[in-house]
Amino acid sequence: MTNTTHMTNVILVPECNLHDIDADCVIWLCSSADINPTISNLPKSTQTFIQQVFVDEAFIGAKGQSILLHRPVGAAAKRWLIWGVGALEENLNISFDHPSASHGTRKLFIDMFKYALSLKAATITLVLPCRAVSRSLQEASKQSKQEITFVSQLLRAFHFCYYQFAGYKSAPCLATKKVTRLNIQVSSTDMAAGLVLDSTLDEVSGEALSADSALASGDISDELLACINYEAALAQGMELARDLSHMPANLCTPVYLAEQAKILANTYSQVTTKIINQDALEALGMNAYLAVNRASAFPASMPVIHYSGNYSENAESSDSAYSGNNAHSGENDDSITDKGNSRNTKPIVLIGKGVTFDSGGITLKRGGDMHHMIYDMAGAACVLGVIKAAAELGLNINIIGILATAENSIGGNAYRPGDIITTHSKQTVEVISTDAEGRMLMCDALSYSERFSPHSVIDIATLTGAAITALGHTCSGVMSNSRSLEQALVKAGEQSHDPIWPFPLWPEYQDAIASSHADMTNAGKNSPGMITAGCFLSRFAQSFPWAHMDVAGTAFKYGTANSATGRPIPLLLAYLQRLATTRKSS
Repeated sequence: MTNTTHMTNVILVPECNLHDIDADCVIWLCSSADINPTISNLPKSTQTFIQQVFVDEAFIGAKGQSILLHRPVGAAAKRWLIWGVGALEENLNISFDHPSASHGTRKLFIDMFKYALSLKAATITLVLPCRAVSRSLQEASKQSKQEITFVSQLLRAFHFCYYQFAGYKSAPCLATKKVTRLNIQVSSTDMAAGLVLDSTLDEVSGEALSADSALASGDISDELLACINYEAALAQGMELARDLSHMPANLCTPVYLAEQAKILANTYSQVTTKIINQDALEALGMNAYLAVNRASAFPASMPVIHYSGNYSENAESSDSAYSGNNAHSGENDDSITDKGNSRNTKPIVLIGKGVTFDSGGITLKRGGDMHHMIYDMAGAACVLGVIKAAAELGLNINIIGILATAENSIGGNAYRPGDIITTHSKQTVEVISTDAEGRMLMCDALSYSERFSPHSVIDIATLTGAAITALGHTCSGVMSNSRSLEQALVKAGEQSHDPIWPFPLWPEYQDAIASSHADMTNAGKNSPGMITAGCFLSRFAQSFPWAHMDVAGTAFKYGTANSATGRPIPLLLAYLQRLATTRKSS
């Protein structure tokens, strides 16, 4: 199938008078400056009614103020949800330069859409404040970046609130999900005509709506359309990651994650998948990787996903042996390797920790926290989601995704504290804690990725509780051996409002994992846990630019049901898109 067609339940519609909008729910984003100009265009009876309501409720358009009206006098809509946004332009100016300051605006939009979606409306029409965004879409003004940021934040909030995990309850009413269509009013009728982006209505050519070409063209309407497509693709990737993260460990097993990797290959022509089975892993000498899964009832495997966003004919022929999605074995099977025949040859390698359940092994976790360990595969889910989003957008870039999957169980064959294991890179590790299992998986996956001659390698893992201690649930942590890669990820986090904060990997910290009997221990003593884990991984990433992202505090939230967030997919997709666009222009 073709993969560049973007479909979403967001539609551009021509602007019309507030009282003429026919929808189940109209959301009027209202600032104080917006009240009089909008009311003056209403019929006299409606004006009188609205003015009286505003007086009764002391509504002045302040941030967070809201009024819900059922069948307003003289209006075609069933409901008006009037939502105060305050000094929105000022807030957006702040958040544009300081993304962490956008929390208030983002929360405002999330609260608004949660309320609107709770009304079970089939159609929601969004009326932007003072039509400021709509009017300026007709002209290439200096404010365009801010306006696109505004629309992006609205769409991000809508898709986030629209997500619902189906779950496993037996009640029939929970089996189906009602589709809600979001209409966004724009002032240009010509621009709105034919731009219906709904899976139940029209399919629009991906070439015409390419995000890269739209952003490069300088046309504001194209930028808006690219923004809608980008947010739709991002939402699909995050939905996949969140669904997988919420699944229980008896259903989302390492085998199931491998199946999801195959589904991506069957769905998108740019994606191919190879499952490295247990025999091949043993032949490769990936003993640290295998040790984690040793007590599991499931065989070890490592899915490797190749997204080729920029094929040439030579590249296709060189990968002809790599056309299927079946399991491969053999140490010398490098069919996934880019042979240097395609443009933009060097791939970005993404490695996701995919421990479908982490008991801690012999170093057993506390029982009260253990049920949260279904989320320990959120890094692998993130990689699947990023590749899905990249394929939806048709990004001009090559990506290799490695899912480092396992189940850290307890049994007579489990690896033990005190064991010394020879890794794929031939470095030896003294096991101090079997609960430090993620780095054992990731270290072999990191050294395996060297064969791809990568542009850069980024690993994503719910690796340490210390990350939550340091940064809470607001910000991910990053450590890198490349200052430019680290800065690019920080910038992508700012751009996508998915922040990440750098931590040092100074030589002094390496002393914490010194071992008397091996090259290193897999855990430190009396050391900063997140940095110690980064130091361990850094020893397996010395031949390529590498960054480690600890998302233990951001991929999900402890103590909250269905709390998977889909992060850091927004950050990674922003990084990949920026890199793809830069490569295309160069």
